Amino acid sequence: MATGDDQHIQNVTYPKGKVLFKQGEKGAAAFIVNSGAVGVYREANGRKIPLATIRKGELFGEMAMVDNSPRMATAFTLEESTLMVISVDMMMDKMKKADGFIRALIGMLMNNLRHVHDSHTPKSRSLVDAVNTLHRQCEIVTRFLQADLPPKFRADLEAQLKQLDGVLKDLRRLAMAHRDDDRREDAIPAEADLPH
Repeated sequence: MATGDDQHIQNVTYPKGKVLFKQGEKGAAAFIVNSGAVGVYREANGRKIPLATIRKGELFGEMAMVDNSPRMATAFTLEESTLMVISVDMMMDKMKKADGFIRALIGMLMNNLRHVHDSHTPKSRSLVDAVNTLHRQCEIVTRFLQADLPPKFRADLEAQLKQLDGVLKDLRRLAMAHRDDDRREDAIPAEADLPH
């Protein structure tokens, strides 16, 4: 039988594609990746926006537990993953035992971090990440075509976007063909890997 903190920490292996928590849910646990990889995305304006890939040794899901606010994003396993699951009871027990100044400082840092996440644009690590980021930026520019534009402006913009789409496809093919040559791991999950 587990004693002390052991009863509030479990190592659990999840299959690929397992949703660990959803955006808007109340936080019940924090996680540390022991093996595998976890993808994180946010939903906004009807789209799933990839945010990060979390790998061995990294902590996630702690903010909703510490400040009792809804989950800011959805997390799911990108591959079979073993995670250390830390219960909300243990986290709250540790917070209660902490010095008042430390609790206040953690609360302030969590609040600041939430605001950073609200405006955060994922930073690319690999060439694939960079190409995917360019693709998302191109989608933003494409939305300008929904506006009531003068015909010449619309035609010029459509022509440039068509050229850009071709360049992006070529870059994606290049990035995928040389993926093994790029030693950096992707920081952002591919949209195709997000749960449907």
